[in-house]
Amino acid sequence: MHIGAELFRMQSYKEDVTLDADTAHPRLQISDAGKSVRDTGTIRAVPRSELRFDSQLFVLAKEGYTSGRHYWQVHVGKRKNWTLGVARESVTRTGTLTVSPENGFWTIGLVAGRDCWAYAERWCCLSVSGKLQKVGVFLDISAKQLSFYNVHKGAALYTFSIAGGSRQAERFFPFFSTGSAGEKPEDEPLRIVEGFDDDE
Repeated sequence: MHIGAELFRMQSYKEDVTLDADTAHPRLQISDAGKSVRDTGTIRAVPRSELRFDSQLFVLAKEGYTSGRHYWQVHVGKRKNWTLGVARESVTRTGTLTVSPENGFWTIGLVAGRDCWAYAERWCCLSVSGKLQKVGVFLDISAKQLSFYNVHKGAALYTFSIAGGSRQAERFFPFFSTGSAGEKPEDEPLRIVEGFDDDE
């Protein structure tokens, strides 16, 4: 199937994804009714929560999935650093974490505005045509796959297998990160796309 047609088909599985402020690292600010996140560069006073990531700039969505097909898009714009994908509900929230399937994270990310990586067991540098501004994420739990797409180019980026593990009923949550806490905060937020108008 042509990738453009496949992306169009995926829109029927569109999810209304909303960020969960209770999981967000204290430097992260959730705005636009839970549709965008940015790094403020400052540790803010936030309610204590066992769900919160306390050491890295991570946040999960409120929605978790145990079955079915789910599709969402994220506008990364001109950001130089970001990581997107899904995480198991049981992932560790405290201390320094490595995003990898072994640790319950299936993600890709851009580093320093240069290289785009799939954070598989062995990192894989992705081939990206042009500027990657909008990323489509398709979680197919029945097929045990997570796929990423360059929406504007209608190009596939990477597909993970999410098979394995004993927690078959455990939920998968959309995952977002603004990058390393050591990087200078960027003004432009990561933004969940609410309407799929790909002509912008």
